[in-house]
Amino acid sequence: MPQKDGIEKKRVFYALMWSIPVLFFILVEGGLRVIGFGQDYPLFVPVEAAPEYLVMNRDVALRYFNQEVRVPTGLHDAFRADKDSAVVRIFVQGGSSAAGYPYYYGGSFSRMLEQRLQQGWPTRKVEVVNVAMAAVNSYTILDQVDGILAQSPDAVVIYAGHNEFYGALGVGSSQSLGRNRHVVNLYLRLQSWRILQLIRNGLSQAARTLSRDQDSSSTLMERMVSRQEIELDSDVYQAGMQQFRGNLSNILNRYKQHGIPVFIGTVASNERTHPPFQSGLMASTDPDQWESAYEEALRSGSLPLSVKRMREVVTLDSMAAQSWFALGTLLDRQGDYVQARQAYIMAKDLDQLRFRATEEVNLIIRAEADNSGAILVDTQGSLREHAKENIIGSDLMLEHLHPNLDGYFLLADAFYDAIFEYRIGGERISYIPRGVARSEVLFTQVDSILGELRLQKLLSSWPFQPLDAPPARILDTNGGSSIAEELAHALDDGEMTWFDATNQLRTHYAEQGAYHLALKASLALLQEYPYLPLPYAYAADVLVAQGRLDEAVNYYGAANDLEESAGIHFRLGILYQRKRQLELAGEHLERAAVLDPGVPEFQFQLARNHMLRGDWTHASEAVQELLQSNPTHEPGLALQRLLDNRPETPN
Repeated sequence: MPQKDGIEKKRVFYALMWSIPVLFFILVEGGLRVIGFGQDYPLFVPVEAAPEYLVMNRDVALRYFNQEVRVPTGLHDAFRADKDSAVVRIFVQGGSSAAGYPYYYGGSFSRMLEQRLQQGWPTRKVEVVNVAMAAVNSYTILDQVDGILAQSPDAVVIYAGHNEFYGALGVGSSQSLGRNRHVVNLYLRLQSWRILQLIRNGLSQAARTLSRDQDSSSTLMERMVSRQEIELDSDVYQAGMQQFRGNLSNILNRYKQHGIPVFIGTVASNERTHPPFQSGLMASTDPDQWESAYEEALRSGSLPLSVKRMREVVTLDSMAAQSWFALGTLLDRQGDYVQARQAYIMAKDLDQLRFRATEEVNLIIRAEADNSGAILVDTQGSLREHAKENIIGSDLMLEHLHPNLDGYFLLADAFYDAIFEYRIGGERISYIPRGVARSEVLFTQVDSILGELRLQKLLSSWPFQPLDAPPARILDTNGGSSIAEELAHALDDGEMTWFDATNQLRTHYAEQGAYHLALKASLALLQEYPYLPLPYAYAADVLVAQGRLDEAVNYYGAANDLEESAGIHFRLGILYQRKRQLELAGEHLERAAVLDPGVPEFQFQLARNHMLRGDWTHASEAVQELLQSNPTHEPGLALQRLLDNRPETPN
């Protein structure tokens, strides 16, 4: 018995010993929550102006960028909180290319995809919700999965793979938590704990205090890099590939468990016109000998001889990205495009500053798609197919990896074809031809110029310029030369919102009679703000000017469905009068006069409508009511005289 009592006492002792720190943490956690410390940063939050819609939380990036004062944001695609059976909802995940950098808005492939799907699916409401952000990788994509699943997706599109090293929490990132992806993913799952947030905030503050680089003007691309030299097949490189493979497997299998089809694209970058950021030599290579051979190859008198000698340089050190790129350029000039592309790809893969995905990333994407049953979309192949000589260069890329507008359209086109063939929901949608879709992309001049301004800032900083280079002055060559440029500069300077800039551009086009461009700007506003009635009304106004009256009726009706308006009822009344549908016109004009009786034109047009319908009694009553409030209203007085002099015929 004494022995048994001793064992029991030990158990009680150990239980108490372990319960003390647990109780301590519970009390601290509870106390922090009581005083309101910390936040949960949900993936989606209600739209302030329309709570029945959700949008990606602007602060959600704080989950991943705990040392950043300025965190990235992506698109803010609004979608209904309550999904019904008529809605087809597709989520897009990835990094800056998936988000549409530097254009965003109508320049992103997700917006192009949504517009094309909606055109071919008029009986359903298509919502393509983009949750991509700059400088994030597979950790963020995996962390977003539960938030996306909660919103009943019909499909998911993924375009990612470039940011595995320098994206948030990546193995080469300034935000890294180490190479063990299980630890990192556990950290992300526990982020709602206030104790963890307290510790994280303290460490972040200490890191900022001790940091040598306090330059707030540096780009996110510059601030995210911790380790600049990551050699191909090195330990750090392999850790990055393991990180990507493991996270991607988890992502795809999580969606598979819930029966959600995933369309995952291979990633593409600039092969032809962007040299390696950083080239290195093997430890066994004599740098002077290599440099001499390299320079001699470039100085060779003939192109065939230069190719021959550059091949010898590559043999001298096969890990030097610089010589592979030079070989690709020489072969390109020689017209040997197949071998040139292979040399360019080697140069890209050997680039020690790993902003561009290696070909191994695409091998992993293909393998994991096959393992999970995801739908592989060869977006890299599509870009190559349309590139000059099938080598991706500046004809489709802006710099090292972000597509230009044509490149983004090709991404959208590849995903569109895959989704069309898959038949989401068991339905075959009407196919919208590529040429039609390309001509109707909702991309304005303001978006184009704003993208150029963003791109200039990126290219004027590291790694496109040396770290010790003085800040480049971005020349203002566009300011003031056109209304679009003025608006883009005001938007870039923070003097104007995107809504106001695009709306002013729409107004300018309408005043100039450029109705096609005015309609594009109106529809761009509508795509960004589907919960606001004004963009629908703007689009309808332009359609009326174009004589597309039936379409205008639909857009005015949609505006009224969102928020009933006397002005919209009035416009519908006038529109139905033009269509000679006088009874419908009367209903809308009467409603306009009821909602806003203080507008004389509403009462006048109602009286005129009664007269056109031969209803002299109600016409007289409407005119009298108008003139009681506005006795000098000339059109009303003229209509009264006309009614007074009408022939004496039965009503």
